[in-house]
Amino acid sequence: MTTHSTVSKAVRRAMLLAAGATALTGFNAVAEDGVDDEVERIQVTGSRIKQVDIETSSPVTVITAADIKVTGETSVADVLNNASVNSFGSWRGMSGYGAGASATSDVNLRGLGSQATLILLDGRRMPGTSSSSGTVADTSSIPMAIVERIEILRDGASAVYGSDAVAGVINIITKKDFEGVEVTYTGEVPEVDGGESNRASITTGYSSDKGNITFTFEHYDTASVYDADIWSELGASSYSSSPNGKLADGSYYSNSDLCAQTPNTIDGTDGNNVGRCFYSYGEVTKLFGNVNKNTMLSNFNYELADNLELIGRASASLSETNTRYAGTPVSTNQPTMSADNALNPLGEDMKLYMRSAQTGERDTLTENNSIDMLLGLAGYVDVADGLDWEINAQHTRSTTNSFNENLINDNIIQDLIDSGEYDIFNTTGMSYEAWDAMMTDMYTQASHTGVYQGQFNSTQIDGLVSGSIFDNGSVSVAGLVGAEYEMIEFVQTGDPQSAAGIISGGSGGDDVDAERDRTSAYFELQSSLPGNVDISAALRYERYEQSGDIASGHASSTFSNTVPKIGVSWRPIDDLLIRASWGESFRAPNMGEMFAGEALSFERALDTVWCADNTDENYCTASQQHKTLYGGNPDLEAEEGDSLTLGFVWSALDNLSFEMSYFEITYDNKIEVVDVADLIREEQDSGSSEFIVRDANGQIDTIHSQYRNLGGLETSGFDFVTNFNQDTDFGDFSVKVELSHVIEYKTKAKADSDWFDEAGLQDKPQWRGNATLNWAYEDFGAAWATTYIGAQDSGNEEYGVTYLADIPSYFKHNVQFSYNHDWNGSVTVGVNNVFDKQAPTWYDGFSDYRDVNTGLYDVLGRTYFLTINQSF
Repeated sequence: MTTHSTVSKAVRRAMLLAAGATALTGFNAVAEDGVDDEVERIQVTGSRIKQVDIETSSPVTVITAADIKVTGETSVADVLNNASVNSFGSWRGMSGYGAGASATSDVNLRGLGSQATLILLDGRRMPGTSSSSGTVADTSSIPMAIVERIEILRDGASAVYGSDAVAGVINIITKKDFEGVEVTYTGEVPEVDGGESNRASITTGYSSDKGNITFTFEHYDTASVYDADIWSELGASSYSSSPNGKLADGSYYSNSDLCAQTPNTIDGTDGNNVGRCFYSYGEVTKLFGNVNKNTMLSNFNYELADNLELIGRASASLSETNTRYAGTPVSTNQPTMSADNALNPLGEDMKLYMRSAQTGERDTLTENNSIDMLLGLAGYVDVADGLDWEINAQHTRSTTNSFNENLINDNIIQDLIDSGEYDIFNTTGMSYEAWDAMMTDMYTQASHTGVYQGQFNSTQIDGLVSGSIFDNGSVSVAGLVGAEYEMIEFVQTGDPQSAAGIISGGSGGDDVDAERDRTSAYFELQSSLPGNVDISAALRYERYEQSGDIASGHASSTFSNTVPKIGVSWRPIDDLLIRASWGESFRAPNMGEMFAGEALSFERALDTVWCADNTDENYCTASQQHKTLYGGNPDLEAEEGDSLTLGFVWSALDNLSFEMSYFEITYDNKIEVVDVADLIREEQDSGSSEFIVRDANGQIDTIHSQYRNLGGLETSGFDFVTNFNQDTDFGDFSVKVELSHVIEYKTKAKADSDWFDEAGLQDKPQWRGNATLNWAYEDFGAAWATTYIGAQDSGNEEYGVTYLADIPSYFKHNVQFSYNHDWNGSVTVGVNNVFDKQAPTWYDGFSDYRDVNTGLYDVLGRTYFLTINQSF
């Protein structure tokens, strides 16, 4: 928290009179009232108007590069994931996810979804990922070496920054005006097998009396982590490399001799050669893939003339991620064996459950590449009381290419079975080796490499003007007006066979070919009033026109809205700031949510409808996979919401400060893909479902899900932050504590549904916090950082199940020691998760494959790291 100095109090009015435009410009305000000090105005996240005081009517968490170092985390994604306002954790790429999602990370403020959190780089939108139709930035693509600080705006800001800023804004501020050369290396080694990483960067900069240019390059690589090295239990799937046949009465048939000899299988027969053979897929899959990433960023500014500056930025990120999932289950179009097939062991029609493990696992190479270029002019015009202006052109291009090996063409498999040449169940009694070679030949003939390509292009032109509007000595008003126009194209395609729905093992079919134009106009006001009261106001009009191809032809939609925001702050005494802000928010559905075709997935859930009246110990489990097709919805409406924050900042002493903020967010028409478990519960409550297709035995055959506007979401809570610093003869100590509490998190599926409060249930912790203790003495330093996640109830009663576990409180501790040597460099060694705290699991009484929320918890255990920094 910032304590006001004499200078900052004196220029409180002056900074409003000469409000600047963006963080890229740097014209100074001169203090009035007899104070000669020249004070640089900065742009604080939450307003485009520059000011002196970092504390405004909107709550902002500032994480400096020094703060990041103390946490022990070595990536921007991990730093943000551990932030207390990232209430329920966020996505970290894992094997088994399509459209490039296995190679990205995001952030999810207040648990409202990554689509509701806007990520900025130096005040401008970052390139988005293909898996999000370009609307969600990949936080793992931000190199640590360029980060000067991270500012997290903890309330809605659609009126200031536009659509998507519903839950808040994260602004990554990069290093500028850097001179010299700085080289940094960080290596990490977990105690589990795999996960070793290396991060090396070089930053260089040059300044003259006309300007500055800064360039940063960072290389990052990490080894893959296999599921078998993480989970105590790997689980078993109903799809086997030693095939199972399902009969009309619901019973199964498999060859137990084959099952016993096939690697990674579990014989589930009853001794009479009638039953199922299970495949333990977790024995071969990667949880996290191996990554190789190179990132470059350059900032520059150059004075063309008095009061005229050329500004620019260029960045590029190139990454390759190799993930692995188990051999393909032949299940998109499940093969069958007719009763009259000469190799049918029972002479009855049966549905076949098969897995192509003989031809190897599904290895996927994902290439994510993005470029971002900005060029602008900023200046000052001596008109009236002076006007600052800026105009920019920005182009962003993000591409994803994914190559998924060892998929299966269902039509070929069915033709080979019907030919009568392939003895699936070894009815002829050949040796295992001969049978295995035969199955390898069959799967090889049907083998397919899935190809996914996604491309997001954005071109934006924007400009703004700011300056003083009114000043009579006791009241001053500064204003800003601006406009933006953006043209966006988004295309994602799978290979034709996958798009046609005849390929198993991939997620093809979610093709998108769409475009959108965004037009925005906005203004802001900042007013300083007598009695140390400041009032801010913003209003923004935004219009989206988008169109795209759908199965029935072509569709188009227009979304527009005008959203306001107002904030008030009051300093009754110099060391106490009381503040409040309220604003409305608006988010148009993105192009994938509206226009994507159906994509295939296999989701785990307990079929509470069938299992309420039937018994099948294999089917009636929480890990049972169900064939699920996800698709877009061209009839979506825009999301709308509003947020309220109230709070105070108190500098109790020169070295002690407190901040408390209350937040309340209402989110209507929230766009979500409905969870499979929720669809099953809806069917259970209503007695039927248009989204669930069941087979003749009543078990789930296929689930169809799509993006829907839910009835609404309401959440509230508070944030608490305190900082304490103390200088002693034994060194300088600093303590920082952040704590967030979710009072309620209520959702309803439809407008006429009842509210359901999930706060405190599994995966929705009510408490999250961080604490750091830092010590520095001469050239030595040490730090202790703790991450806290509160306990959660199982939710068994609320969800109508019995198998979920209560989740205990979780503490993770990171420790580090550093030394600054005489050659202008430093060495830091540390241990993350020093006590090797194990992540809690979802289920009560049993463990399963991937039964931990990896978005919330650390699953790699104790990890050692070394950082070497050298400046020249």
